[in-house]
Amino acid sequence: MNPCFETATRLARAIRNGRLSSVEATRAHLDRIACVNGPLKALVLVDAAGALKAARDADRARGRKKQDLPPLHGVPITIKEAFDVAGLNTTSSHPPLADNVAREDATVVARLRAAGAVILGKTNVPELCADFQTDSPIFGTTVNPWDERRTAGGSTGGGGVAVAARLSPLELGSDIGGSVRNPAHYNGIFSLKPTEWRVPSRGHVPDLPGTTRSTRYMGTFGPLARSVDDLDLALRVIAGPDGHETEAAPVPLAPTPQLTAKGLRIAVLTSNPLVPVSADTVAVVEATAKLLSKAGVRVKHAQPEHLDWQQGWDDWSDLFQYMIVNAQPLVARERHFGKTDSPDPTARSVARAARLDMAQFFAVLDRRDRIARQCESFLDEYDAWLMPVMPDAAFVRQSQRQPLCIDGADHPYFFAGTAYNFLANLTGQPSIVLPCGFSRDGLPIGLQLTGKRWGEAKLLGIAKVLEKLLPPCPVPPSFAS
Repeated sequence: MNPCFETATRLARAIRNGRLSSVEATRAHLDRIACVNGPLKALVLVDAAGALKAARDADRARGRKKQDLPPLHGVPITIKEAFDVAGLNTTSSHPPLADNVAREDATVVARLRAAGAVILGKTNVPELCADFQTDSPIFGTTVNPWDERRTAGGSTGGGGVAVAARLSPLELGSDIGGSVRNPAHYNGIFSLKPTEWRVPSRGHVPDLPGTTRSTRYMGTFGPLARSVDDLDLALRVIAGPDGHETEAAPVPLAPTPQLTAKGLRIAVLTSNPLVPVSADTVAVVEATAKLLSKAGVRVKHAQPEHLDWQQGWDDWSDLFQYMIVNAQPLVARERHFGKTDSPDPTARSVARAARLDMAQFFAVLDRRDRIARQCESFLDEYDAWLMPVMPDAAFVRQSQRQPLCIDGADHPYFFAGTAYNFLANLTGQPSIVLPCGFSRDGLPIGLQLTGKRWGEAKLLGIAKVLEKLLPPCPVPPSFAS
């Protein structure tokens, strides 16, 4: 077996059964990284010595009974650069943090280590994880393995490429507006954005070291992988409160049910009123809906009645911007005051957030609650909601100042890039991305399944049904061997 082309679940099983050593798996991945990572810039820090030491320790421990070995025993993985890994730099691509060395692991990193994972290194991010392209002022630009001219996505762009190019079977990422979902879509892999507060945030930047924690809403932390089984396994390792954040509820993660297609009820959204998707994306949505229907799923094109997409996006953006802008000094915020009439929805949102008083802030939270209730009630009628991740397949890399062009029509950059991902962050609901098809240019297109809050187990069960109906997780042609 070539360890680099196995999923994390299969690697764990092979190591547990003695068919493969952790050192063999780790060396194979380190060799592949050395061979192909250079032009991709997926990994920005490789800890070969630390990884091999951990792998040797795992192999020495393999003499224990199989049932006593942790679930990721000896499996090499990668970590998004924004998470603290003890002894390694955490910069979040923010130049003032270029020399910042983590003193301890982030909670989720510590849990992955305790589960037996071997950390190969850290993957590239845009500055402070604030873009859906991965262009780092410290590490350079991560490119898409399907087409080097195109975006890798972001902010977990390096991790998405690492998993797609078979440099790592499993990546730990973060998502406040699509940052584990759009890289999965653009690179042809799977990802999971859990329920808000399902996974603790301690040790994740952009909350800068030594500052007050301001990113308290909508941010989530989850895996990118090449199978739903891997998403399931990783979530069970990293989920649960750690005692540091009072918002995190100790909600048990139920066993993943074994479901069949027949009788499942799935609502389908082809396009929303904010930003129309490309013809390629429409074709993938409709083909997937037809595939599900043929398998016995009860499919209906539907969305929550009276859902105000524009107000929802404004509230998501205002809350996101409020957490960022209001941590700045007043003189910095005042620079944005005059932009409330800008043609760019994001500039208007920044201007509103810079002036937001507490009454307005609580009004945003009230509207957020109302939309969450709408979407939860909608999912009383359906088991999951299937929709696009992004308006189109990976675009040719460009400046944030340029509009995104979708089938010849220009749309404001951040508005278009978040138009399909913001909702699950606003409602706090979990979403899983599955690779579902290709554009006419041969680029992968993923779709996301959204479920009820705290309903990851059922959502994973549904995703496993879909995974069996879809073609295998694709390999970028240039990285097929």
